[in-house]
Amino acid sequence: MDTRLIQTAVLGDPESDEPVICPEDPEELKAFRLEHAENTWWCGINLPGGCGRRLITRLCTDKICHFAHVPDPNGISDPELSCERRRRGNKHDADHLFIKSDIARWLRQQNIDADLALPAPIGSAITARFVDGRLLVVHLDTSCAPTWDDDVWQYILGPGCRVSIEVLAQRGHVLRTRMDGRSDRGRRFVAAGIERAGASTDWFDLSNLKVTADSITVADEAHLLSPKPTRDSNQFIPAQQSTAAPKPSSTAVPRSQDHRPLTARRLDTAIYENSPSRINSALLSVEYVIAHDDLDEDELAALRAAHGRGQRWLEKRARLRRTVLDQLQERVNAHTDPAALNRQARELVCEEGTTDEDRAQFDAIQNQLQQRAAERREAENRKKAEADRAAQEAKRRAAEERRRAAEERQLALEQEEARKEEEARIERLKSLVLPVRGGLKLAARKGETRTWQELQYKTGTRELKSLSYEDRIDLLAMVEQKTPPDEPLWSVLLIAHGDREALAMHRAVSTRLGRDAPENDPELIAQLTAQRAELQRLHR
Repeated sequence: MDTRLIQTAVLGDPESDEPVICPEDPEELKAFRLEHAENTWWCGINLPGGCGRRLITRLCTDKICHFAHVPDPNGISDPELSCERRRRGNKHDADHLFIKSDIARWLRQQNIDADLALPAPIGSAITARFVDGRLLVVHLDTSCAPTWDDDVWQYILGPGCRVSIEVLAQRGHVLRTRMDGRSDRGRRFVAAGIERAGASTDWFDLSNLKVTADSITVADEAHLLSPKPTRDSNQFIPAQQSTAAPKPSSTAVPRSQDHRPLTARRLDTAIYENSPSRINSALLSVEYVIAHDDLDEDELAALRAAHGRGQRWLEKRARLRRTVLDQLQERVNAHTDPAALNRQARELVCEEGTTDEDRAQFDAIQNQLQQRAAERREAENRKKAEADRAAQEAKRRAAEERRRAAEERQLALEQEEARKEEEARIERLKSLVLPVRGGLKLAARKGETRTWQELQYKTGTRELKSLSYEDRIDLLAMVEQKTPPDEPLWSVLLIAHGDREALAMHRAVSTRLGRDAPENDPELIAQLTAQRAELQRLHR
């Protein structure tokens, strides 16, 4: 925790003794602000080092939330307004005020009037002067031990205050108080304890201590705790004790069978615990006592005062409920996350005393939230469906791409294989060019023609037998590559017999070489006969 931050304040004005602690969590601070919407916070003079200036709350996410002084509107920093709490502030510097508040409540619950004060230096002690003259001191100064002054009726030692073995042995026990470590809605709570000689301290709720005419007792123990050792002379005698019978007083400790103070105590306890159901129940009891019991003026005034406190608490609670509901509606309208505020609103609406209007507003907000949640779920479902469709489409496209890529790879492999086969075929045909050309030249010199079988036999080239029609055309085209354009083709000696396949082959070879060939078969046969005679004449 950053001790440089101011974490405590007082409510209402600089001289107030009503302490609060700033919640450290941002969400808790928001609720704290709502609860104290009509209050102001001050760096009170009853806090050690307090400067008396007004404070505000700071909501932080990078460090704990805290109080801060209201900035000077003129931007001028006055050295006289410097605050000691800025240098030494911590959340324990208001413990004396929390103890004072709980001591006052503890006495009030027992219907005991007392004047509580904070002697100098601030934070060192709390004094409670009873109307009968008794003085109760809560000693808080850890730097020095109590004086055990005879004028003090009872001492209660605060946190960290030591007592010597001799004093403890002489007195038999001492009463103690400490903060119990819990905090709720800006305040802390006090526990009481008893330390006996040779034993550890027993801790319990402060309400277990009871003030009697001559001492303070522990409610669940049968014996009384002696206030302090008796003296031979000048022994302090409480104002109530005399040889005459004591007169009844409104400040006397209430009898257990008197139900009227108990009714008021129940109400104050419920207010202290912030329990709406118990406050409503206690208010009904107080109203019943006021209406039906025979009360004196002091009793009636006390009950009416308690009733007013309860009513003011309920009114404050109703304002908080309306504020939370209005802010919740604003959050919902602004489409911001209302989760924390919605939980607080639900708790407030479930309390007794909630108006039909508030319940209706809360129900309307819940319907709006449910509708918005349904719309959000529907939108999420649509988005998910679209995402699923997009994923399926992407999957389909990926499969299609893989199929196309596989086909392209297969086609490339086939093309490569075909290219290699074609190259091998061409090389094989090239190896046959010289034997075929030589065989045809020999036939020309002899004045003969040849068939493919005869050419194979004459040249001894067996590969000619396995040639296809296309292979023969390609081979003849290769054979004629060096034939002059004005001379007949050697291939006329192979196809001069004039069958249809031979004619078609001659036309194909002529076309490949760019030579004209008659479309009419008789004309083509006549041309072939003439070219054959010319070829034989040239090479005899």
